[in-house]
Amino acid sequence: MVFDEALNQIENKYPELLPDISIMRLPANDLLLNTLLAHAHVALQLSTREGFEVKVSEALLAGVPVIATRAGGIPIQVKDKEDAFLVEPGDYQAVAKHLMDLFSDQDLWRKMSHAAKTGVSDEVSTVGNALCWYYLAAKLTTTELGADRKLVGNRRWINDLAREEAGFPYREGENRLPRSFTEVKA
Repeated sequence: MVFDEALNQIENKYPELLPDISIMRLPANDLLLNTLLAHAHVALQLSTREGFEVKVSEALLAGVPVIATRAGGIPIQVKDKEDAFLVEPGDYQAVAKHLMDLFSDQDLWRKMSHAAKTGVSDEVSTVGNALCWYYLAAKLTTTELGADRKLVGNRRWINDLAREEAGFPYREGENRLPRSFTEVKA
């Protein structure tokens, strides 16, 4: 339905753009997504609500600036005006402006692409995810916790607990997801 409607809109409202637009139905496939991202100039994630969208992090890791909505967990993943532009859901005019900026201002695109490629926290990678699972598995399978097997994190991120216990706590200025989103306000 979305495919048909997009094609209909382009053919009927913007026929002059038809030679410049490709619309494809593609299966869910990580290799295909990586190929598309590796050749993308910009990525859009225009959800009206969303969790932590892994495609946003994958785009950033590929050095692709992102235009995304201030929805769900997306604002946690990007740095507005550094590696991405955040817009309100439904604000197509802001999306169009940012697209125009990223396609017409190569210095802006290069700066944002560099920030994207170098600014993603390891927490969102397979390595960061594995660290958390290994830490939990190690904690929950040892006798260290006692018979009740409780792990008390005091509302701290598992990644932080694991790195601190390993002797590698986050250093000042190191890339990591902002903790302010999950801190409990007093």
